[in-house]
Amino acid sequence: MQKKRWKLRPALEPQEQIIERSRKYGIPPLVASILSKRGVLDLNEYIVPGLDKLYDPFLMKDMEQAVKRIVSAIQNKETVYVYGDYDVDGITSTAILTHFLRSQGVPASYYIPDRLQEGYGVNCNAIEEIAARGATLLITVDCGISSVNEVEKAKTVGLDVIITDHHECKDVLPDAIAVLNPKRPDCDYPFKQLAGVGVVFKLLQALFIELKIHMQTLFDAYLDITAIGTVADVMPLMSENRMILKNGLERLTYTENKGLKALIQQADIGANPITAGTIGFVLAPRINAAGRVGDPKCAVELLLSEVDKSAEEYALFLDESNRSRQNSEQDIFKEALAMLEGDPQLKEEAVIVLAHEEWHHGIIGIVASKITERFHKPCILISLDETTGKGSGRSIKNFNLFTALSECQEHLVKFGGHELAAGLTVARDQIELFRQKINAYAKEVLQPEDYIPEIVIDAELPISYLNLNTIDKIAVMAPYGMGNASPVFVCRNLRVTAVRLLSEGKHIKLTLSDGRCTINAIGFSMGELGKTIGTKDMVDIVFSLDSNVYHGERQAQILLKDVRPAAAKLS
Repeated sequence: MQKKRWKLRPALEPQEQIIERSRKYGIPPLVASILSKRGVLDLNEYIVPGLDKLYDPFLMKDMEQAVKRIVSAIQNKETVYVYGDYDVDGITSTAILTHFLRSQGVPASYYIPDRLQEGYGVNCNAIEEIAARGATLLITVDCGISSVNEVEKAKTVGLDVIITDHHECKDVLPDAIAVLNPKRPDCDYPFKQLAGVGVVFKLLQALFIELKIHMQTLFDAYLDITAIGTVADVMPLMSENRMILKNGLERLTYTENKGLKALIQQADIGANPITAGTIGFVLAPRINAAGRVGDPKCAVELLLSEVDKSAEEYALFLDESNRSRQNSEQDIFKEALAMLEGDPQLKEEAVIVLAHEEWHHGIIGIVASKITERFHKPCILISLDETTGKGSGRSIKNFNLFTALSECQEHLVKFGGHELAAGLTVARDQIELFRQKINAYAKEVLQPEDYIPEIVIDAELPISYLNLNTIDKIAVMAPYGMGNASPVFVCRNLRVTAVRLLSEGKHIKLTLSDGRCTINAIGFSMGELGKTIGTKDMVDIVFSLDSNVYHGERQAQILLKDVRPAAAKLS
């Protein structure tokens, strides 16, 4: 197993303040302590993330201009096109905006570029095609912030453009009717980390205000879909994202959306509660598969379905596409590992950059994520055609991938993305120069410890606390995800009394005791520990807590994250 750094969060406040906050908000002292260490002090918003706390959408730069133009389109029944991205964020954004426009009597259509033929973002050929279909207004969702030339092209064919996006901005913004992006340097919107679908949700919120439509209609119709896009794009679950997800999960469980109902049934979730994990690992991959190995329009149509049979057919197609994606993903992953093993120099690079002619461009991003997880290094995988390569990258803490690509733009055709994930296009003859440049940059900004994964620990607990009572106390912190991780604990000086390997050695189950209490802990994909840990060993464990139902009985579950010999030093 890869070595990990353990870091215990320091106390930021005196214990008296934590106890007082615990009393004030009616939460357990353990939860108050964890949130204090994480710097979450506005517990009124955190503990009760009600939708009444959503920010005024008109605080976002250009919102008034966007609303005015769309209202005009509604009144005049103009042909409007929604231009989306092919990932879950883009698909959910496209679906909710298209549905709303149609509900207002607008002949709205949507356009999602083909991942393989057109690539990410707005392109001039698509603009010409949309204009030829009679459109007078184009609204981008989850894309467009870098489409300076494309917006100029739209003007020449009589097409007004509104940009809605959440990706990092470059020096020059498109000269559109409105550019909605909380990350604009000149935008004072209080929360900068909305997903693309979150920005569209704010646009709809503003339209509902302007058109005097009851806000509950917005929540009932679109909050479940918005929650899916927010989780799928790995946005930090704080502030408005937490409000969207917390309330969206409640609506998702009882959704009236025929497509979501069919997808939930096809995924065989059963009676299990729908959580952020359900979205991230069950629902989102199926929606995402359409844009990776199939047709993303099928996923949009699923969400727009008003007929049960159609919804069921789309859900079945997405399920089959997801299985195909999983098989291709495994093949690419094996090939990438073989390339690294065959060339030790590539494996030792600060940034792993690999290219291959036969890799599916729609899947390499997932594989890059798996390689980054395994080696804890930034990774960029490139799918090659005759003259160019289309790449997808994932990164680690302290290495802003968007900034890194900016430093290498002389070798790139185009690029865009976030701090931890980005896409690019590169000429084949520039790939080696790009690899050298980004590695040179990485050596300047990364320190040796950055390559060692870090486990941040919220608190130390005695073994007697590892029970359902503690699990229920910390449940107030859910939903968990990026920016609001499930609490992580350390427990020390435990004796291993039994070791059991599961699933042909893939997983491990340890029985541990402090001399008074005994627990079972499971380590998924940690079977290698069986080679180094035996009965009677003394260990410290880092873990999270969960519960499961076994033979109808709810039980505490200790999920191992790392195990060390006892007395491991914490930083």
